[in-house]
Amino acid sequence: MKINTALLTLAFTAARLAADTLTADTAVFVQTDPKSPVLARLKAGSTVTVVGQAPAGWHRIEIRGPFEVYVHNRDITKGLEVREGASIYAAPKKDAPLIATAAPGDKTEITGLHGDYCQVKLEKKLQGFIAVGEAANTPAETKPMVSIIAPTAPAPPVTTAGRPVPITGNTADMPRLFAGKLVLARRAILNPNPLYDYQLIDASGRRFAYVDTKRLLLTDKIEAYFDRHITITGTVRNTVDGKDLVIAAESMSLK
Repeated sequence: MKINTALLTLAFTAARLAADTLTADTAVFVQTDPKSPVLARLKAGSTVTVVGQAPAGWHRIEIRGPFEVYVHNRDITKGLEVREGASIYAAPKKDAPLIATAAPGDKTEITGLHGDYCQVKLEKKLQGFIAVGEAANTPAETKPMVSIIAPTAPAPPVTTAGRPVPITGNTADMPRLFAGKLVLARRAILNPNPLYDYQLIDASGRRFAYVDTKRLLLTDKIEAYFDRHITITGTVRNTVDGKDLVIAAESMSLK
């Protein structure tokens, strides 16, 4: 049987080019620009898979999360999931780079609220760019969206009364940080009989979630937080009817 050595050589070369071992700590950027957001930082010795094409001085690679990303509030379903087809951004602002589109099977978890955007932990393979040769640049001041280093146990958040909030071993029950404006939920016409007395609204005035204050420890009266921009530490869940979200607040502070 004849073996086409030219084809074998081509296949071997392609395979060799598809994988590369990093000789130094390397930043993976969202775009072919060292000033763009950093998806991850890879340690020296990591093996990366080169995919697709990229401009001179760059390699396009594929990496696995989890990533810290942002999704517009309107793209969060009542089931606390990111709507299929939603745009996923690198930062909580209109002009932030688009890094992915939500697809079926993506694992997401809400970890915070930033005005009109939700901070989300995304489990998904994403493509980014590493600089090679003279273009190589890994600025230390850029915060990555994902850490390849094994994470250490997070320090428990502290209430305004100075007491630590316990964190359970179940990550679904882990307290998260939310930001917005605290207002009364009761409205004479629109919402005369709310499920809870208080709610957190975003920059557009829309309710993100009700606020359950039963476990809240405060040194000041809660009235001091009305109509103020605040941060809340607590767990989020669906209301009994499944139509809204509610944050079980454990601490609250003014921004």
